[in-house]
Amino acid sequence: MILPNRVTATTLLVVAALQPMAASAGSSMLERFDEEVGRLDMEARPPGGPGRQTRSAADFRIDRRLDVRLDFPGDVPGRMYSGAVHGEEAVFTRAGDFLDATVMRDGEAEIMSFDASTAERGPVSAVSATTHAAYRRSARSIGPGHAEDPGAYTLQVHFLKHDDLYDRSARELHARYVAWWLADMARRVLPVEPLRVSYIERAPMLTSVPYGDAGSLDTFEATLKALRYVYGTHVDQTYKHKYVLLTARPPMPGTTGVAFEGGNEAIASVSGRTRIVAHEIGHMLGATHADAETRGWWGCETNMLSHFVRWRSDCLQYSAANERAMRSYMRHGPDAVAPRKMVDGPDTD
Repeated sequence: MILPNRVTATTLLVVAALQPMAASAGSSMLERFDEEVGRLDMEARPPGGPGRQTRSAADFRIDRRLDVRLDFPGDVPGRMYSGAVHGEEAVFTRAGDFLDATVMRDGEAEIMSFDASTAERGPVSAVSATTHAAYRRSARSIGPGHAEDPGAYTLQVHFLKHDDLYDRSARELHARYVAWWLADMARRVLPVEPLRVSYIERAPMLTSVPYGDAGSLDTFEATLKALRYVYGTHVDQTYKHKYVLLTARPPMPGTTGVAFEGGNEAIASVSGRTRIVAHEIGHMLGATHADAETRGWWGCETNMLSHFVRWRSDCLQYSAANERAMRSYMRHGPDAVAPRKMVDGPDTD
């Protein structure tokens, strides 16, 4: 395993704390985890009562099953759980023959991965400087006057892994950039809304779409619509299906992320800040830069802040105002009259 060039003292502390867990065989860890999940499910639905929502082993704890369904490439389904690893809050992803534990600390992810034959761990750090740029458009993802029953669809985010991320697995990208966001959405932001996430890779013409200029997002949207019958997308049928192109490089000059505000399409570069995926999806769900906040002078920055300061960490949460905006969006949908804005990701001071 090759560690990143920047390994902080925090990273080493987390790795050391998790060492006893990694020392066990991956298959043994998966078996123990599945046993605890089985007990959790039995205790959560006993005859005549709601049961208990926590199960603990020696080195990890499962608090609850999250209402999140995952689909990884190869039709591999997955489920998510919140809990703790050695006392630190964690999010677990269980799919196929692997288990990933994501621990967030100081706005960055520390990941432990297990599969049926081995146990691995890998600290993660991804911070990139960006500069601000503003773009607008007059067209929309959903046609003018579009209306639908808010209960007709479930919120589903489709992540398309661009072909230039050939050396990064969907499993890794999920654990680093998406798992913590999904857990926060399921627990606090949209606790009554089922969440569905799918990962798509090596889809001809779709995951090789060109990008890197000011028209990248328009190109991505046009490609989605042109191939909607080939891949069965719902890009122009509902406001509850979102499409995020994950890329290795910035989607356009000066920003690591761009989205149509209230729309269905976004591009997020994994060269960006930890919150980049949450930021762009927030835009699609009605959250704004204006309602973001910084918590404390030496504190952290919420997901939608339009810029970032290097010495401040990510809060890994939305502001209360943006949470309310997202709940309203899920109930009422996007503004069917106002033109959509193309908005970018956080830049740096």
